[in-house]
Amino acid sequence: MARPGKRDRSSAPEAAPLSTDRRGGVWPILGAAGLYGLLHPYRGIDGDARLYIGRALADLDPAGIGRDLMFVHDGQSRFSLFPLLLRGLVEAFGPAQAALAVGLAGLVAWFCAAAALAAGLAGRGRWVVLAAMAALPASYGFPGVFRVGEALATPRTLAEAAVLASLGACATGRDRLAGLLALLGCLVHPIMGLAGIAVLALVLAARDRRWLIALVALPLAALAAAALGLPLFDRLLQGLDPEFSAILRLRCADLFPSFWPGAAWGPIMVQGASILIAATLAPSRGRPILYAALGAGLTGVAASALFGDRWPALLVVQLQPWRFLWLTAVVGAAAFGLCAAGLWGRSADRLTLGLLALGWLFADDLVIAAGAGATALALHTALRRTRIDPTPRVILVTGALIGVLAASRLAFELSALSWLLSHRDEGAELRLGVVRNFSLVLTLALVGGLVWTRAAGHRGARIVLGAGLGLALVVLWDERTMTARAIEARTALPGLAATVAHRPGAVLWLDGEAQAWLLLARANWSSNLQGAGIVFSPVLARTWAERMDRLIAAGLAAPNDRAPFHPAGPRRPDTPPAAAVAILCAAPDAPAWIVVPLRERQDLPGNAGIFPLAAPVVTARTTPAGVSWHRTVAYGLLPCRG
Repeated sequence: MARPGKRDRSSAPEAAPLSTDRRGGVWPILGAAGLYGLLHPYRGIDGDARLYIGRALADLDPAGIGRDLMFVHDGQSRFSLFPLLLRGLVEAFGPAQAALAVGLAGLVAWFCAAAALAAGLAGRGRWVVLAAMAALPASYGFPGVFRVGEALATPRTLAEAAVLASLGACATGRDRLAGLLALLGCLVHPIMGLAGIAVLALVLAARDRRWLIALVALPLAALAAAALGLPLFDRLLQGLDPEFSAILRLRCADLFPSFWPGAAWGPIMVQGASILIAATLAPSRGRPILYAALGAGLTGVAASALFGDRWPALLVVQLQPWRFLWLTAVVGAAAFGLCAAGLWGRSADRLTLGLLALGWLFADDLVIAAGAGATALALHTALRRTRIDPTPRVILVTGALIGVLAASRLAFELSALSWLLSHRDEGAELRLGVVRNFSLVLTLALVGGLVWTRAAGHRGARIVLGAGLGLALVVLWDERTMTARAIEARTALPGLAATVAHRPGAVLWLDGEAQAWLLLARANWSSNLQGAGIVFSPVLARTWAERMDRLIAAGLAAPNDRAPFHPAGPRRPDTPPAAAVAILCAAPDAPAWIVVPLRERQDLPGNAGIFPLAAPVVTARTTPAGVSWHRTVAYGLLPCRG
């Protein structure tokens, strides 16, 4: 690379931004909305939606589901308005329709808020920014745990929408509206909303240094409230007792950054590089938001590492400030869109863009993501300061190397996807929710976006592509299986539900999640799902851990049910040991029934009935040897208490 000396870069022709804007602005927004919908399919009452639907059902049935340990010792629901809204919807329409309505409302609200933020950050290139926010994998924290903008009945998506709308208002100078929207996000989901408050505070401090007083005063006020022993704030000076800490570090390792693998840090690196580069391209009004989103995320991780991991304070562990990274992830995706719109003109700038794209493609590989992101940032800085001027040959060779690495990744993923398709069990479905985890989807999204943009000026092409996109959404967006739909509608396994109704009490549904709540209207005796909320209740944590330990020792559960973030281990025996069942059923706190998933031709001695499924349920399981398929064709019922 030759150094040109002090050439005046301002005299060079300005790079022409890549733009998808058309006079008819409906076409690009329809494409972005369709892309967002396809990459955020509806999974039904799944993920954390199970917890919130379960909470609503428990409030409506305090003598049944309400006796579940998770709801008796609930330490988080009272801090949000969302459970009140969801309870009314579940009471009026039932869990299935309520979950669908909230999931769809959250999806629409999130997309509209993202469009407002894209317009505030980019102006003319907003469609590129919005498409990047829709397509890029905005996950954060421990890999595979949290994603943004999910079509689920949770308060997270709605709170995220409020915060994104808040930042969009801030970018256009409407600070009061921005503050109100951020507060609304806090009322819906305090943890997600606090990220928006943190970013707004940093933006205001950048504009007016007098706001720094508030930034310093608020932590001091919190410490004063803790010293006075005020409720909630007193947890700031409380540590974690050893037993509670040990339980959390096994079941909720995602709370502690020291347990995060490299795949958790790679996205932060490439998101940060994208934000820093985009800040040099963005309009002045959007620049503070970019910096603040990165600063808030990194500060949150540092706070969790110091006061949640190294020197734990109960309130910090429960607030989980590392989750501020959700906003870093979303703004990082928007930043890549800004880079795509602003770095398309000059060949050297396209090299920077290629390095960034490589980092996103290998975001789960810390070495490549960090290397590509850092190199892109260094190259962009050097180009802006006119310290280097790559020759066409250097650009060609480097671009070819980036292409080879990208092609190798895509080839590997095609091979892995082909293997999954050829080795999947009969009845296993690989839908969009699985396929979107492959980086190959980003390439397909890029090609689809280019085709969509080219079709803007051709009426016939618009009709064909629009109809195709609409049909794809209708066919593919709802990923629920027939059995999942029946469970949500409480029409599956009627014989099982009728038999269980003859005896009151909790149900131990082996390998179960929310089936006991949805299908049987009973409390879970114990399940891995109950461990999701233990950070907010030490009592729940101890009771849940004690029961899980008993099940694992008896061969009725697997160690990974107690420690899901640790390496996969052996599963429990398919047939519960008769001696273990007898010991559990003799305990004073024994469940009333045990439900056992059954394979084909599997027998269940001493059962109260076997209830076949209308269609097998096939699930993928991670084992030390790789991926295996588990096929459930029926459920057996064991009576436990006389």
